[in-house]
Amino acid sequence: MSKPSITWIDPHIHFFALNEGHYDWLKPANAPFWPDKKAIAKHTTEHMLYRASLGLLGGFVHIEAGYDNERPWREIAFLERHCTLPFRSVGCIDLTGNNVGSHIDKLKQYRSIRGLRHILDDDAEVLLRTPKVKWGLHHMASQGLSFEAQLNLADSNTVRALLKVIEQTPALNVAINHAAIAPIEVNSFAFKTWGQNIRDLNETQQVVFKFSGLEMQERRWLWQRASYIFETLLDTVGTDHMMFASNFPLCQWRMPYAALWHGFIDMTTPLSVTQKAALLYENAKRWYDIA
Repeated sequence: MSKPSITWIDPHIHFFALNEGHYDWLKPANAPFWPDKKAIAKHTTEHMLYRASLGLLGGFVHIEAGYDNERPWREIAFLERHCTLPFRSVGCIDLTGNNVGSHIDKLKQYRSIRGLRHILDDDAEVLLRTPKVKWGLHHMASQGLSFEAQLNLADSNTVRALLKVIEQTPALNVAINHAAIAPIEVNSFAFKTWGQNIRDLNETQQVVFKFSGLEMQERRWLWQRASYIFETLLDTVGTDHMMFASNFPLCQWRMPYAALWHGFIDMTTPLSVTQKAALLYENAKRWYDIA
């Protein structure tokens, strides 16, 4: 008898409804100026994701993809009209905008919404020290919404700013995206700093880390490096505060979607059944309340 295939919940994917949304960042004339952007700037649907999973996808979390950043609820409404698998959504929020409070309140009304994202990246420290941004994060937490944080955790000043926000907002839950942007050189001082900063954030008990997005730094990343980052995260935060995710369709720059997940599953070989389940679906299911 063949052994049953393992299913997963993918807590970081994007769909592109190019005929309906704006997606300014996917247009050739706009940043980011990636030479391979054309490969992902295509109509991308739930059906395509499910087919790419070879039927093993048990649910997903859609992360805002620039459908309409001025009226971010339009993306959520689109997803709720078209998606049929168990799913939750993370909407776009401009934490520096004048309508941050009303936008959070409006987004909160959608049944699938569980979190919000403002891409911090290089502006992270300045933004996290800005009163308006801190107010927005506090309001987000008061509405029971988590924050998706994309930032460089090897930058200790940025991490200190985030720790301060977390300390001042004990109801705020934060999901750190894309393997916390692990430094490329694993033997560097930056990588050591990255590990210590992850340890400090994990101690708050308000943070979860997504093992995803390795292609954002290195299109041709190798499993050897992925395994080292995974094991470092595992040693630092354990399986309770970590989840696998794909960043679909961008992950397909590197390999087919199902191959990525089978690689993730292979990395869990030494772990217990409970630990494997936590990384592959239980943590995502609990964090995002996926029915």
